[in-house]
Amino acid sequence: MKKRTKNISIKALTLFTALGISVALSSCHGDGVDPDPVVETVVSDFAGNDAVSVDRRGNVYVSEFGQFVGANGNGTRVFKVSKSGEVTEFISDLTGPLGNGIDGQGNFYVVNGSGNGSGDVLKITPDGTRTVLATIDGFPSGLTLDYHNNVYVSNFGTPTVHKITQEGEVSVYASDPRLAGGVGIDFDYKGNLVVGNFATADIVSIDPEGNVSLIATIPDAVVSGFGIGYITVAGNAVFATGIGVNKIFKVTLDGNVEEFAGTGTPAVVDGPVAEASFNGPNGITVDKYAKAIYISEFGGVGALRKISLR
Repeated sequence: MKKRTKNISIKALTLFTALGISVALSSCHGDGVDPDPVVETVVSDFAGNDAVSVDRRGNVYVSEFGQFVGANGNGTRVFKVSKSGEVTEFISDLTGPLGNGIDGQGNFYVVNGSGNGSGDVLKITPDGTRTVLATIDGFPSGLTLDYHNNVYVSNFGTPTVHKITQEGEVSVYASDPRLAGGVGIDFDYKGNLVVGNFATADIVSIDPEGNVSLIATIPDAVVSGFGIGYITVAGNAVFATGIGVNKIFKVTLDGNVEEFAGTGTPAVVDGPVAEASFNGPNGITVDKYAKAIYISEFGGVGALRKISLR
């Protein structure tokens, strides 16, 4: 009897171990999406209408590109939104700020003033010291960071992605015609860069050697030149804002495309993802700790929206 009990215990332990490994793999590489996610409005009547990033404490940072006046946006600020929804001006005196990000030491990076044939990548330290880390030709737009705090910058105006070290050394990380029009940029879990093309609705991948390949083209997503605003990667899926069609798309890394959220009606309506509405969704980021997606809106009076992935 003791031997049989011992065998049953070993089998049970083996089963629970296998289940645990399965759950762990799903958590690391699955999309981790709640089967019934809900959209909620965090901030309404909000001037932050462009790139979104989040720090480890759950604070959300949103660029105010504003609207085009001449070659640049007329926005001047980056906003900080606390977990409780309190809004403060984090940075001011900018020119049409675009892509942004924050590293583990609290240094903030933002693309600034890109409308006159080049743009600056600014680094702002926690004490407010502001330096130009690099100047990039074209129309630099989105940015993301790797584990060494190197900065990678997409470009709407040229077919390139640039890499910038903390010492300010600039190099072309990848060059390919499909990168022209690029805005959203993020790393996947394999270390590949994923870029969303604003103009064509292409989602492309760049491997560590700089080779570019197409993941998918989101069909019928481009309206009057407005395709994908920004993208973010969660697990094995890319989430992209359909700024022209008022929808959020989910694209798996092997190329399957689906409409994830939004009815397509330009409005600010909360509720289940299939019933909620967005007004020009633009910036997007995932909080990998809280398992939530944050989205800024370019249309109407603006809003910061949230989709829980739990």
